This record gives sequence, C-alpha cells and structure tokens, in this order.
Amino acid sequence: MITEKRILECFKHLFSPANQDEIKIGPGDDAAVIAANHFDLVHSVDIAHEDVHFPKDSLPEDIAYRATAIALSDLAAMGAYPKFFSIGLMADEVKISWYEQFANGLQKIIKEYNILLIGGDVTKGSKTVCVNVFGHPFNEVLKRSTANIGDKVFITGQLGKSRQGLKDWNSKRDTSFINNFFYPKPKFEFAKIISDHATSCIDISDGLYSDLNQICFSSKVGAKIFIEKIPITYDLNDLTFGDDYELCFTAPDHSTQYLAENGFYMIGEIDNSQKIEFYEANKKIDLKQKGWDPFA
Repeated sequence: MITEKRILECFKHLFSPANQDEIKIGPGDDAAVIAANHFDLVHSVDIAHEDVHFPKDSLPEDIAYRATAIALSDLAAMGAYPKFFSIGLMADEVKISWYEQFANGLQKIIKEYNILLIGGDVTKGSKTVCVNVFGHPFNEVLKRSTANIGDKVFITGQLGKSRQGLKDWNSKRDTSFINNFFYPKPKFEFAKIISDHATSCIDISDGLYSDLNQICFSSKVGAKIFIEKIPITYDLNDLTFGDDYELCFTAPDHSTQYLAENGFYMIGEIDNSQKIEFYEANKKIDLKQKGWDPFA
C-alpha cells in the first residue's frame, strides 16, 4: 500500500551530506536546520488541500489561519520560534472579496505570533495553500532521532478536540471545538520550556500512535504508553485521528517532576522493544487505527 512516508522516501536520497557545515539537519525531522551567522535558521514547508486538510465549504479566513498554523507547528516541534513565512495560494474564486477575507486570516495569525510575511505566489486551480515557515531555535534544536531507553514520554495537552470540532462542523453544530480545528495553536510556549529538557520531539499532526512511531523508528527504540494517563476528548480514536498539534516529546527521568509540575502529561516510557504498545488497566490494547495518512 502506498503511504506518505513511502513517497517521501523516494526523495530522501537526493539530500547530500556534503554540505553539513551549512545544512545541520536535512530530511527526516519536522524541519530543516540551516547554519547562519548568528542564529541557526529552522525551515519547514506544509501543504493544505481542499477536502483533504480542510472542508470544501470552509471560510477563507479559516483556511488561511489553519494552513499557516499547521506549518508553524513544525517549528515548535523542533524547539524553535517563528520569525517569518511565505505563502503560495491556488484558488478558483472569482470574487476579490474571497481573497480579501483570506488575507484577513493571514493578518490574524501574523499579529498573534508577531511574524512577517515575506512573499509568495498565487495561481488558479482547486484550493491549495503551501506555507513556508522560518524561525530560530530557543536552545538546541529538538529532533526525532535522539530518544533514549528509559526516557519518559510526555504530551503537552488534551487529544481529540480538533477531531470533535470537525465532526461538529460537518454536523452544523456550533461548538467551541470547531475553533480547535480551524484555529490550532502551535505550542511555542511549551517548546521553549521543554527545549532544556527534551531528548526528542514531534508535533501530533497524524495521531499520537503515528507520530510517536516516527520518534521510535528514528531513535531505534520502542515505547509503552498508558491510556489512563492520556487526556482524551471522546474515545480511543482520539489517539490516532491527528490534527491535535500538541507536542509529543521524551525526556530523562530526572526531569519528570519538573515537567509534571509545569502541566505536561507523562504518558509512558521509552524501551528497547522497537514497537509501541498501549495499555489500559494493565491490559494491552490493540488500536484499530494507526494514524492519519492522506494516501491511505
């Protein structure tokens, strides 16, 4: 079966390690890290497409905010803060008011995160938004490949609110959960705190199972996760739906008390099993869904 991960593997060999003085981190993490004179530059790109990443009848300002926030979340996952972004927009709307409202959505996130729009492009076609984001590390950059056996696994917040928000939107119910879907909040304030403690990190975009598996695969480790420790919104599908944009990270045992006191949820432990196992009341649980993939 074709998957997003398998497709990305087709391009990974194109990255040359010859320029490691300039490119500190290439493909394989949430963002690339480029050496600069004063501060390393962290860069990521994300694409949002109609009926895949946002509903067909979404408001233009909601599309703009959501697409940009999702891209910014990759910077948070690297332990970085945002500085500027560029945007490519494909749309087939014929009224200028649609594009003005789209710009209003960009203006909202620009003010909220104090970032600069430095350029972009627009063309005609089915609605697609491509966002390039740039930032700098708070401290050392956080990677997926550096979790250690014995580390604890943490998340930064409740899972499933965005899933519920999309369900409410589709059902025409006006609830606060809808904002969780259209207006996700990249966790920069948490990224700053954990940058001194985390050994690895990823944002939860494709579901806890799938994204934690990225850490385990890259670090050549496994994990035991305890469901009763996870704040979920509705049911176990909240662990695999994605769109949460919370951070999942690992940290050494001696950081556990500090992180717990600062509002982070310790949900499991890294081991040498090379697989992820979920437990509920000491019973192993087999999750039917493994995560979101646009090609699955």
